[in-house]
Amino acid sequence: MRPELPPLERYVELLRDVWASHMLSNFGAYARRFESRAQDFLGTPRVRCTASGDVGLIVALKALDLPEGGEAIVPSFTFNSTVNAILWNRLTPVFADIDPHALTVDPADVAAQVTPRTAVIVATHVFGNPCDADALRQLAAARSLPIVYDAAHAFGSRYRGRPAGTLGDLEVFSFSGTKLVTSAEGGLVAAATDALVRRVEYGRAYGFQGDYESHFVGINGKLSELNAALGVLTIERVEQAVARRQAIAERYRAHLAGVPEVSFQRVDPRDRSTYKDLAILCAKGRDALEARLTAEGIQTKRYFRPCHTMRAYRRWATRPLPRTGETYARILCIPIFNELPDAAVDRIAGIVRAHFTGPGAG
Repeated sequence: MRPELPPLERYVELLRDVWASHMLSNFGAYARRFESRAQDFLGTPRVRCTASGDVGLIVALKALDLPEGGEAIVPSFTFNSTVNAILWNRLTPVFADIDPHALTVDPADVAAQVTPRTAVIVATHVFGNPCDADALRQLAAARSLPIVYDAAHAFGSRYRGRPAGTLGDLEVFSFSGTKLVTSAEGGLVAAATDALVRRVEYGRAYGFQGDYESHFVGINGKLSELNAALGVLTIERVEQAVARRQAIAERYRAHLAGVPEVSFQRVDPRDRSTYKDLAILCAKGRDALEARLTAEGIQTKRYFRPCHTMRAYRRWATRPLPRTGETYARILCIPIFNELPDAAVDRIAGIVRAHFTGPGAG
């Protein structure tokens, strides 16, 4: 993928304003404007920016004031950041399996992992596809557990008409360079209560607010004005960006509808995915298709590598996760970005179709 950037002249205009202000950080005018536009889009005032989605996740978990060593149930099928944030907060990851169709965490498997040591449920809106938020909320409420969503891919996603960012106790978005809208590096934390958003404000600013006295251990989570200014411009186009991703995804689906060896991530028709990534699932494995697309000069990605198989996290891999493993063996993310031409979509889909249905099909 590649980011869709605004005209350079518009960005330079904002940079001139930043230069004139001599305010480069410390939640300046553009950071506040970025927050304001996100608040308007999500329909909630409890949204605060951070230096990155990673920092946002660390701050969000810190805001919950969870007991050290408490268990955090988390899918293995997620980006490393999700698990890193758990470990930075001195919590213990407990890996859960996924729904092999939606690719998001399976609420039934989450329920099976709950113990008296469980402190939080951490779930990921995979590729922008919202989790089964109602099932997770019901489970969490029955056990008095908070839910944190890694919504890195999901700014613009909707679950049953509700925007991602209003589904959990805390949700964290990323605006890094691989996202639909971008501030180059940056994140946003959306909180469900005033008390939580206040702790986010402290947590992202070393643990203090103005008086230099840390109320708890915080972190430098400041979003620079240079990043925020870019975010102000790109956040304007979120609806257009999501619409374009929807159109590209539907075009791929139409081309490959008659290829039984290929399936797509299931998105509930009541929901909306941002399609930050477009994953296809190859019934007999993805390696041969991956090699063919690479030979044609088309970049693909094996995404996500299951966290429980990584050397950094293997000590917490206490049981097999068969659906996660099977999904990883079959999944391949193919090109999707806002400016991808229809002709390129047609070409890529044609290669995939030919691979499975043409002479010498694999």
